Amino acid sequence: MPDFDVLEPAIDPNNRVSFLLDWELTMKCNLDCSYCGTGLYAGHDNSTKHPPLAECIDAIDFMYRYVDLYISQKPKGLRYVVLNVYGGESLHHPNIVEILQSCHEKYKTYQDRWHLTITTTTNAVINDRRMAEIIPYINEFTVTYHAENTDKQKSILQNNILKIKHANKRLKCIVMMHPDSHRFIDSQQMIAWCRDNDIKFLPKQIDHNPKAVEFNYDKKQTTWLNKLYDGKTYKTFPTLKLQTSEEKFDLSDSGRACCGGRQTCQDQNYKQRHYFVENKFPNWYCSVNEFFLYIKQVNGEVFVNKDCKMDFAGSVAPIGNLRDADTLLETTKNHLRNKTMPVIQCKKASCWCGLCAPKAKNLGTFNSIMEKYRS
Repeated sequence: MPDFDVLEPAIDPNNRVSFLLDWELTMKCNLDCSYCGTGLYAGHDNSTKHPPLAECIDAIDFMYRYVDLYISQKPKGLRYVVLNVYGGESLHHPNIVEILQSCHEKYKTYQDRWHLTITTTTNAVINDRRMAEIIPYINEFTVTYHAENTDKQKSILQNNILKIKHANKRLKCIVMMHPDSHRFIDSQQMIAWCRDNDIKFLPKQIDHNPKAVEFNYDKKQTTWLNKLYDGKTYKTFPTLKLQTSEEKFDLSDSGRACCGGRQTCQDQNYKQRHYFVENKFPNWYCSVNEFFLYIKQVNGEVFVNKDCKMDFAGSVAPIGNLRDADTLLETTKNHLRNKTMPVIQCKKASCWCGLCAPKAKNLGTFNSIMEKYRS
């Protein structure tokens, strides 16, 4: 259990608090990493079809209308929205250019009310022509590096990263730190390449089910990660749980850093920041719905967040479906207008994406800290 009662994102002009629209455009992927599960509710599923263009266009309408309801309740300094188009591998959707064009066109209705950044999380293993078509429509690229690749795929990725950089687009490379000894070194070499080419990077531990011990880190790797995280915070790791039989650490079970590299503050101490924090918040009250939305385009399900998937009744379930978008929008509108929006109480074993959403152990404290995030 955490040794603090409140967790909030640190104030950082370079990493402002925004509303993240996570749009899982397609589940098809051109990579097949061992730590990315397969199936409808895993990281990718090549047995599915790419969602039709018309349905994707309708989803953009829904997302913008939905986020507009929440943003209208926020102070002007927090009226920032990030649309993350990802998959699977979203850039392999056959209609990706038309979809991105529509994202820009439909935003014009809202451009005087909130600021939009269109980003994509991509493995960047795509051909030159497709990359050239896409670059004009993306404000910021998050390129993920996976060590389970071929030399050719690695070369394509690095060349595309340089093309994005030369196009003066905002860019960061998320390096998945693979615990296999050889692949961990490969990941470190990718970090060195990013440094040499002045590319912003963020090493990321692999989140996983506690039973998947093959993704635990050995002592040397943990020391390396500890030193890295410690250089970004005022505090080192919390007490790590050592798998004595394996002599490996399950960092995913012990804690994590924010996916976007955001630092956090504990117990309203805004002068002290933390980068790696314990990530277990059973029965805590969380504002994840006020900062996230996750759309699973392949079946239309709408969740508050891609990892926790909590609903407002204390279950892990969608809050609606794109097939009934108008009802969900009207329900949300009425709750926000009447200030009756239910508060999500966490029932998950670990917090992954959504860690940076303000949360508190006590409901009264939660309501108090949330006043600054609402107008």
